[in-house]
Amino acid sequence: MPRRLGNLVLLAAIATLLVSGIVAWLLPDTAAGILYLTHRVAGVALVLALVWKYGVARRSLRRRGVRGSGVWIGLATAGLTFTAAGLGLAWTAGLVSFDRPFAYSALNIHVITGLGLAAIVVAHVLARGESRPALVTLAGRRAALRGLALLAASFVVTVALDRVALARRGSGSRHAGSFTGNAFPMTIWSLDSVPTVDVDSWRLRVSGSASARPIELSYADLGALPRREASVVLDCTGGWWSEQRWSGVSLMDVLARSGMGQGATRVEVVSLTGHRWTFDRSEAEQALLATHVGGERLSPGHGYPLRLVVPNLRGFLWIKWVGGVVAA
Repeated sequence: MPRRLGNLVLLAAIATLLVSGIVAWLLPDTAAGILYLTHRVAGVALVLALVWKYGVARRSLRRRGVRGSGVWIGLATAGLTFTAAGLGLAWTAGLVSFDRPFAYSALNIHVITGLGLAAIVVAHVLARGESRPALVTLAGRRAALRGLALLAASFVVTVALDRVALARRGSGSRHAGSFTGNAFPMTIWSLDSVPTVDVDSWRLRVSGSASARPIELSYADLGALPRREASVVLDCTGGWWSEQRWSGVSLMDVLARSGMGQGATRVEVVSLTGHRWTFDRSEAEQALLATHVGGERLSPGHGYPLRLVVPNLRGFLWIKWVGGVVAA
């Protein structure tokens, strides 16, 4: 395979991994299935292409030595690639998980390494980018056949790995116990620290252009609203999932107290830590502001006094320690 064509294959695989991984986080489970498959196939394609790249890199090092910034960028790229790809394959094969061999999830390390790889690949392309041979000379029948062969082999290997992989959801997450109250794993987005909340002085502020008037609700005020319960799966980007029985109040019931109009299309939920996310109306209509899980009051690490629960969306969108809701 021509060197430039091989490098373009690696670049395409890394770009596909980055896009499919990030976009799949943001989509509902029902829409993300094809992206989960695409991510796994692209990962296998990257590993297979690395076999070819190894020979090219070894000849280059023998010829050039380790002098020059481009070589060191290339070595750093190789290190991140092998780490990200190795952890991805080890996760699929069940050799690592969210609670082993490290206290910190191996899938999180895979994600962080992958993001670092994407950044350094840009630097590597700028430092060692090639312009020859021209792309038009690579777009022949032989190149197409090689590309199809690599794609077919990647798909076959992916199917084989999926057959031997331990039970998991399409997202790759593994079961971490269900219907256990507050005993399921605690993961905190953005490395926020758990805030200390005085529930007597805590207030939920509801405002926004779509609300007739801003209001503040105490914990007792929420208890006076109609009680809602639902069994919902929390699928954490840290690589685990757990189904729990959540109870609290409907997000729409809270918004109705502020006189939200029918024209409202977006709802932003804000944490006391500053973490926030904006949901469209259809997602907000399904959302629950939970005060309890499994009949137990939420623990501080799980979002006490109030946590957002949104069916079918990934866990990092389930805002903890909710302090504000803004309708627009």
